[in-house]
Amino acid sequence: MAVSEQRVHTRATYFRLGTGTQTASYFVFRDADKPDAIAALILDISEGGVQILSQAGSYLTGKSFRLDLHVASADGFEVVDGGEVQWVWSQPDGIYTRSGFVSRAEGHSLATLLQGLPVENEQVIRCALYPVGHMALA
Repeated sequence: MAVSEQRVHTRATYFRLGTGTQTASYFVFRDADKPDAIAALILDISEGGVQILSQAGSYLTGKSFRLDLHVASADGFEVVDGGEVQWVWSQPDGIYTRSGFVSRAEGHSLATLLQGLPVENEQVIRCALYPVGHMALA
C-alpha cells in the first residue's frame, strides 16, 4: 500500500494567485479517504459548464467527475453538489493547469446553482473533483 493511501487526515492543495504585487493564497481541501480526488479552484462558471484551475499534472483527460463546490459561509464551508461534469479541454497556466468541463446533467445549470449562495465576498470558490466510474462521452 502506497504511503498516500495510508493517510488519515484531510489533504490540502495550495494555490498562490495574483498579478504584480497583489497575490492571494488559497488552500483547497479534499478527504484523505479519497486519494483520487482533485482539489481545484473555480475560475469561471456558466449555464452549461465550468473552468477550473488545478495543479499541473492533474490527470483529467477524457474523464467525468462529480463536482463539489466548497462555498464559504458564516459557519465555515458549505459543500454544494455541482453534479456531474465531463472534461473537454486543458491547457497549461503557469505552474497550474486550466481545464474546461461541461455539465452532464440535463437541465442542470451550474450558474443557477450558485444563485442565493453566500459567494458575494469571495474572490475564489474552492472545489473538488471526484472521478466517476463510467466511460467518457464520445
